[in-house]
Amino acid sequence: MPALPEVLIVGRPNVGKSTLFNRLAGKSLALVDNQAGSTRDLKSFELLWNGVTFTVTDSGGWVPGEKESIAFKVGEKLDARIKKVSALLFVVDGQEGATPADNLLARSIRRYGIPTWLVVNKADQVEKQEEALSDFMSLGFDKCYTISSLHGIGIGELLDSVVGGIGKASSKPMADKEEVKRPLRLAILGKPNVGKSSLVNSLLGEKRQIVDDMPGTTHDAIPVIIETEDEPLIVVDTAGIRAIQKQDTVIEKLSVAQALYELQTCQVALMMVDGEKGVTHQDVNISRIIFDAFRPVVIVINKWDISHKGAEQAQAEKVIKSELRHLNFAPVLFTSAKTGLNMNRILPMVHKVYEESLKIMPTNQVNAAIQAALSEHSPPFRNGGQLKILFGHQRTGHPPAFEFFANRPECAAPAYMRHLESELRKAFGMETIPMQIVLKAKADKNKGEIKRKTFKRNFNLRAHAEKVAKKKLARKHGKK
Repeated sequence: MPALPEVLIVGRPNVGKSTLFNRLAGKSLALVDNQAGSTRDLKSFELLWNGVTFTVTDSGGWVPGEKESIAFKVGEKLDARIKKVSALLFVVDGQEGATPADNLLARSIRRYGIPTWLVVNKADQVEKQEEALSDFMSLGFDKCYTISSLHGIGIGELLDSVVGGIGKASSKPMADKEEVKRPLRLAILGKPNVGKSSLVNSLLGEKRQIVDDMPGTTHDAIPVIIETEDEPLIVVDTAGIRAIQKQDTVIEKLSVAQALYELQTCQVALMMVDGEKGVTHQDVNISRIIFDAFRPVVIVINKWDISHKGAEQAQAEKVIKSELRHLNFAPVLFTSAKTGLNMNRILPMVHKVYEESLKIMPTNQVNAAIQAALSEHSPPFRNGGQLKILFGHQRTGHPPAFEFFANRPECAAPAYMRHLESELRKAFGMETIPMQIVLKAKADKNKGEIKRKTFKRNFNLRAHAEKVAKKKLARKHGKK
């Protein structure tokens, strides 16, 4: 299938590019903040308009000639991407008017010779749109449109023109794509500056994500598609997660919230740890967050090429599983995104963990396994009684959860439940994924807990109430 036409949104910082991107997407895919430079990496989605499907890509603020580290890398990335797209949406601020930076950017854009639409944003007042548009005619673009991304004004006319300009390169409705199997979604999480973006670039084999030594380089959660021998894989690079009290900007709080959302919606998580610094308190907090989200996870120890523990990998794995006790079931890989060490093992391990999490065990095997575990090691007495598990089954869903009915769930000791979980992992071959065991009290027939309501013909409600009252009074006085 030929690649879809791509429309790239460009402009200087803080002119509303991400607001326009979110308006076209119909939801908040990109972070929006008044702070200039909130967007840094490229983010895309597919848009269907008037029967034509094309890709819309958001970009960071572009200042040609800027030498500052992050802005320079944004410019480098845009220079490489612009040469591959079908059209540009050059967004300017209608309230500020044409600035020297806009003139400089317009000259840079014209050198590429790519069809460009000048989009005058923040034109909220209809009566002043002509005035706002005339201020930018000196930039030398034929296709000029006034819009308000925030209020949705002029968006339809702009899209009509763009679709007419790029042609019907792909008129296949997006509804047809719903029949295709959805690719596996992998979210990469960790502290700032542990090498998440470097890992994505290494997996891709190209410098797609911006990498810098400054912590917090990545703001958005950036999904990229990796083609594998079996099927495509979506890898989401998320912002570094710091402790709540250390999140000092609105954009960082939004970035962390987006990272946690990606954790909830992914099929497998990659938790990255800095191999040079070792496991920190924040790593333990992140491991607890992943555990509570009940997601399959692979722990990746990055920067292992500069670690002083290179010869002690087996011992290091034991220490890591001990410190990250919430994820002691997760496989551990020692890698280096910089040198490529063990990078070829990550995706196979991700697929292995995912396939394991999809296992469905027949009810008879579940009951046989739990009874074998109970026979080998009887439950201890606790809270004045002993736990007795009667039967159970596997709940539907991913990853696996097992529901068992017992006489007194309150008598279950946490240590004994961990023992049962360990035995079930061994019996079912589920040793590298999270598992949940739920105990439910079995209804007691003698106490009428599962007695169904019955309705008799000519049933006398008053007589029945009097009979119940007499029984209660007899029990109160110790009479039969």
